[in-house]
Parts: sequence; C-alpha cells; structure tokens
Amino acid sequence: GASGTGPGATLPGATPMTRGVGESDDSKKRGYLIAPPPLFPLVPAFARQTYRYEVDPGRMWFFEQKQGIGLGLNVSVNVRMTVIKLKTGGLWVHAPVAPTEECIALLAELDAPVEHIVLPTTLFEHKIFVGPFQRRFPDAEVWIAPDQWSWPVNLPPSFFGIFQTGILGQDTASWEDEFEYEMLQPPALGVASYVSFTECAFLHKPSKTLLVTDAVVYVSENAPDAIPDRDLLESGDDNNFTIAALKFLNLFDIATKAKARTVTSDDMTEAQRLRLGWQRNALQALYFGPSNLLDPEQSWARITNKLLVAPVVSTLVYENIPGEVDDWARRVGKMGKFERIVPCHFDAPIRAGPKEWNAAFGFLPSSRPEEGKEGRYYPDEDMVLLRGVEDFLQGSGVIFTDESRPKYGRINVRAEERRSGAKR
Repeated sequence: GASGTGPGATLPGATPMTRGVGESDDSKKRGYLIAPPPLFPLVPAFARQTYRYEVDPGRMWFFEQKQGIGLGLNVSVNVRMTVIKLKTGGLWVHAPVAPTEECIALLAELDAPVEHIVLPTTLFEHKIFVGPFQRRFPDAEVWIAPDQWSWPVNLPPSFFGIFQTGILGQDTASWEDEFEYEMLQPPALGVASYVSFTECAFLHKPSKTLLVTDAVVYVSENAPDAIPDRDLLESGDDNNFTIAALKFLNLFDIATKAKARTVTSDDMTEAQRLRLGWQRNALQALYFGPSNLLDPEQSWARITNKLLVAPVVSTLVYENIPGEVDDWARRVGKMGKFERIVPCHFDAPIRAGPKEWNAAFGFLPSSRPEEGKEGRYYPDEDMVLLRGVEDFLQGSGVIFTDESRPKYGRINVRAEERRSGAKR
C-alpha cells in the first residue's frame, strides 16, 4: 500500500546506483551542434559526453547523455538510448541520442550491426537526433511513431533528415516477433491542430522489459553520470543564478525561508552540496519550481523511490487527455508480464511490473485535490507553479481543452471517432 502522501507505493532500491560506473571514451570527440536550432534552448549546445552501461551481458545496453534547458537555469537530466541485441545478432536502437564520435565508437565496440533505429515519440528532443543517427548507419531500417510534426511550420520528417522504412502501427517490422507495442495517439495537445503527443511503449518479450519515453520516471539519490560534479555543485550553491532570481522576486516566500535556514551551502561538505545540487536539479525538472528550492528535503522525500508520472507530464499533457491516457496505460499493463521498466530519463532499469505501472496512473483523470478525494498523488504545495502555468496556458488557448480543441485536423477527427466508438 501507499505510505504517506504521494504517488503509489514506495519501492525503495528498485534501481541500481550507477554513478561512476558508466563507460566513456576520452580519446574520441564529443562535439555536436544541434541544427536546425530549436525554438527553445536545448543544452549542451556544442558537446555531449556519452556513458555506456551494460544492463544484460551481451544483450542490452544504455547510452546516456546530458540534456537540459538553457536560459542560465542549469537544469539538466540524463537522456537514455536503449540498445538491444536481436535474435538476428543485429542491434535495435530505441530513442537515439546525439551520434557523436564517442557515442558511435562506444556502439561499435558492441561488435554488431545496427539493424533498426526506432523513434518512439513525436517530441522534438528525442526526434532531433534520428536523422543524424540514420546517416551514420545508412543500412539500418528506421521505424517512427505516427503523427510526426514540427512548428511553426509543419514540415515532414524528411526535412529533419529522417527517411523512415515504416510507421509504427501501420507497417509490419521484422522485429515484431520479439516485441509487442501499444501506442498513445491522443488528439492535439495545443498550439496547432496537428501538434500531437504520441508515445509508443514496447515490451521486449525475451527480457520482460517495458520501454517507454516520458510516461513514467523513478527518481532516487542516483545522480546520473551525464550530469558532472561541476553542474551539481553549481546547483547546490545557495548563491547561484536561480536562487538569486527567486530571492529577488521573492517567489515561494523564499526570503523568509532563507532567513529561517540554519545551514547554508557554505557550511556543507562537497558530498552534501553534490546531493543538494542533484535534488534541486531533479525537482526543477519535475516541477519547474518546487515549494522550497533552498531546502528541498521534504519535497524530495515525497517524490523519490516511486514509480510515477512526472508532474510536468501529468499536468501539461496527461490531465488534458485523460481518457486516451487511461486507455493506453491499461493496454500497456495488459501487454504481458514485464518485470522491469526503462524510461528515457532518470533511473533505469526499474524493478516494477504491471501492478506498479497501473498504480502510477491512478491519479487520472486529475491529480488536483477534490472534495472527498482520499490522499494526494503529488504534494499540492509543490504543484502551485506548475498548475498555475497550466491554467495560464489553457486560459490563453496555448493548451487545448476538449472545448477549445479544433474540430478539424486528422488526429482530432480520429480521436473524436474513437471516443464516439467507445461510447456506443
């Protein structure tokens, strides 16, 4: 059962502590320039170090890089590409990361051909590397999630250098004997009638592993190798840019909290500051701004060591399309008996199965407090900023509600047909 407030049951120790064990190759170049440049600043802009982890000897590996938002906020997480060796002896690559020289060298050491490249989502930060990755492996087949889009101009995947062999859910792939998959294909999320939030969840049957992109996370004390000590120490410094800005604006009543603090980052050991830096980093990535960034211990305890939907995903996406998400989550939970879950961010592999997966979606249709609703999925005080952003974006029409969503557009018409079909 659930302990205290917060999502699902606590699953302590469900992931391995891997900081310091990732393999890198210092002799290879890490330069990588993102082009065309995104509308929002993705960092690092010029170079990315890659870390490789062997998960199942000779069968499954993770390749991780750092990914974050610029703007001086120093908020980064890891982004993960999963590589699985198929029965054919070839490699199946899920959600490619930047194909730097180092990344390609670490992949070459696996001594197997890249046979398939899979783009499981429509989201820009995962899609951006597929074209460049495909150019490094021209013989590989490329499988992409349906309903790909770009904004402000809706350009086809080929504009981004992606030339697909097939579209998931529409074409049959040779690897389908080893995988099952289920797709989330909701109506438009916002901005324009074609802006979709598609995600494909894969069950790799031989290893009983569920692969997802952004659906769930498990956050723990395990700071990823991809985020260097230097970044963590900066986040753990009470005088950094973000904290200074919060103090200046006195957001979250931070000035009062600062006065009440008995210990500052200046009094801490390096290990304590690294930990504080990771807490701040992760909490900002999950909530934008938790209630107390200065001393996040309470917020941290409520959200760690659990399989949950990231607050930013549930608030800005899932709670606006709860029917489709609930239906998808149920279908994924019934795909088969998986024993591990591998998302593209934070910890993995997570020791969890269909029961824990289903519980993670227990907040639907909404995580907001209501009369007579027992327990809280997220701590309400940490959700103030995120829910405020959501209300503003909905109020200004950037994020659609069922009322404000355009009735035209292929993905909206399809969703409407599915909804009316389900009611019959």
